[in-house]
Amino acid sequence: MVDVTPEKGAGFEHWAKVFNLKQSAKSLAELEKYGLQSFEDLQTAVAVAKADERDCRGTFKAVETDLYGKKELLNRVLAYANTKTIRDEYRVLKSDRARAKCREKRESEFIIMDSAKRYFAEHGITKIPSYKGLQAKIERLTSRQNELYEELHEKRDEVKRLQTIADNIKKTIGQENKRRETYEI
Repeated sequence: MVDVTPEKGAGFEHWAKVFNLKQSAKSLAELEKYGLQSFEDLQTAVAVAKADERDCRGTFKAVETDLYGKKELLNRVLAYANTKTIRDEYRVLKSDRARAKCREKRESEFIIMDSAKRYFAEHGITKIPSYKGLQAKIERLTSRQNELYEELHEKRDEVKRLQTIADNIKKTIGQENKRRETYEI
């Protein structure tokens, strides 16, 4: 609904009154569609819709966090797997001097390997998960995230629709009260 302001001209004032009347009618039709009998029922429906949206958002964030963690784990697993040849080469070497020389020569790969090992230790991972298993989990989480994203938008739209109806009803009631006050004077 829009505010009726006579300063903008008689044409705008007429259009605004007609527009507000149409919005009031749509809002009342929506109330009947939802089966709501009173403004208090509408406010309850808005509160329930907001709670549903909040719950959905919490689930979405949890899945998103889990997905991020799995992707990070996958990156660490891949980094560690890519250093297998270096680990094997290092194990074969017998002397400390040869090991030191190998470590010096391939320092960046050892840094990546050590970083991956630290990550596994920090997260309590004793057995490195398989790439395919992680990829399957990531695909399932991505699918679930997309479903929740759609559901979240539907719930957000529902809250917005109900809130708009509530606002329109409030304005309609406020305009009716103003009219009564004008006629009583």
